[in-house]
Amino acid sequence: MFTALTLSLDAWWPVDARLTGPSGRLSLLPELGAPMIETGAGGAGVIWGVVDAIEPGRRLYLNGWFGVQGVVAGRVHFDISATATGSRLLVQHHAIGPVPEDLNTRYRALWRRILGTSLREHLAGTPV
Repeated sequence: MFTALTLSLDAWWPVDARLTGPSGRLSLLPELGAPMIETGAGGAGVIWGVVDAIEPGRRLYLNGWFGVQGVVAGRVHFDISATATGSRLLVQHHAIGPVPEDLNTRYRALWRRILGTSLREHLAGTPV
């Protein structure tokens, strides 16, 4: 799962959830200080966040805006733990700034779709 969250990110992240458009490409190296970058057509690009805490196989924390308009500071935590049948992924997304209240509900649904559907299908070997 950790590799999917880093090196394989572009293979499963939904194209309609990319900030530079459906042709955007995502990359994230599993290293402290590595940026999660999206590059798009015509030289467009976005840094979603930067790895500020990492424990390979268990923990990946990023500091950044993650595409939320109005965010002045944000963090996304990915915590992975072993279960009897595989792995459990806990995500926490915190944002500070003038963010409309309805975005909380929309981003919860988006994270469920990104991680609960797209990532799960990728890990199961289903084409995304």
